[in-house]
Amino acid sequence: MAEKRNYYSEVYSSYTEIPRQDWESVAQLQNVCFKWEYIRALEETLPEDLRLLFTMTYNRGGAPVMVAMFQVVTFVYKKSDSASTLLKPFSDDTSATGNFALNMLVCGNAFSNGENGFIWNELITPEEAITEVTDIAKLIKKRSKSDREISVVLFKEFWPTSISYSKLLKDHKYTDFNIDVNMVLHISPDWRSWEDYLQSLKAKFRTKANATYKRSSDLELRSLEADEIKQFEQRIELLYQNVLDRSDYSFGHLKPRTFHAFKTHLGDSFLFRAAFFQNEMIGFSTSFIHNGIMEAIYVGIDYEHNIERAVYQRLLYDYVDQAIKRVVEELQLGRTSELIKSSLGARPVNMTLYAKHKKPLPNMLMTAVLAHVSPSKFELRQPFKTNFKPK
Repeated sequence: MAEKRNYYSEVYSSYTEIPRQDWESVAQLQNVCFKWEYIRALEETLPEDLRLLFTMTYNRGGAPVMVAMFQVVTFVYKKSDSASTLLKPFSDDTSATGNFALNMLVCGNAFSNGENGFIWNELITPEEAITEVTDIAKLIKKRSKSDREISVVLFKEFWPTSISYSKLLKDHKYTDFNIDVNMVLHISPDWRSWEDYLQSLKAKFRTKANATYKRSSDLELRSLEADEIKQFEQRIELLYQNVLDRSDYSFGHLKPRTFHAFKTHLGDSFLFRAAFFQNEMIGFSTSFIHNGIMEAIYVGIDYEHNIERAVYQRLLYDYVDQAIKRVVEELQLGRTSELIKSSLGARPVNMTLYAKHKKPLPNMLMTAVLAHVSPSKFELRQPFKTNFKPK
């Protein structure tokens, strides 16, 4: 135990070491990524090159005041551009791949969007919580193994409503920056069915949705249970890898066994939808459902079928359909494919991250580069009728 100011913190390398009652008294089921069942499923199925760390913070009276989750993960940028060339001398990748890579300590969740780093209660102020969690990051960094020394600490990623306290990270020499927006669709209470949603769209976008359904009419979409996910593990891995291979970067990845564990431990809070063509899985989507929010996470696609059968578009429309059926208030569709997601009615929400390099010179250079990082530009569609007012 390291006592600091009015608080002290414990660092745990496994969920089995955490005092569960203390953890849940602070987390209070506010966030699916802090649910006991989630962290158990994640830890037990992560690849060996990823590491989870959990922390509990207590006040002097021994009352729990904050929980936090960290991940040690390698960020790999696969594109060759001016930014990667400039940063190459500070890369942690010394192999012949030529990729720019950084070993990162992430306060948050590399596998999910949004604020999944730390939660505190009324016994600690936001200012104290920020100070404490940055000190915890320093402690973890000092303890990191020499064979995988941490170069960058990253706090990801904050909604606009949280900037009032997240900006305090800048007082601790962290640089703020924005990445691609999170596309969010508010589910209207007037949508009782898929048809209700269609009727709220302008004719052009309704025609587009109907055309997608027509092109994908020979697909069978259904939800899979845990045993079925396990049955299709190899196919899921292939479809998932197809999508990862097209990404400009890698930031840790999950295995199908993690999806199986999520379904086993989280039940209806985790949704796995699969698209079949002639009994072969050619696409899938996954999401979490918690506290009135449906969060889309990973998809997998067979690109040989994607254009002809509109696999990805159909999976996106299926997200909307499932959100309506499950009576959620908000569908978070995540980053990428902003144009097509805006065609569904999703709106862009800026997400803010904070980063700091361990060395002064690389940190100065990283700060300069991050100053030029901004969300990708796209044309925002307006698919709803003039008289329809989404939330």
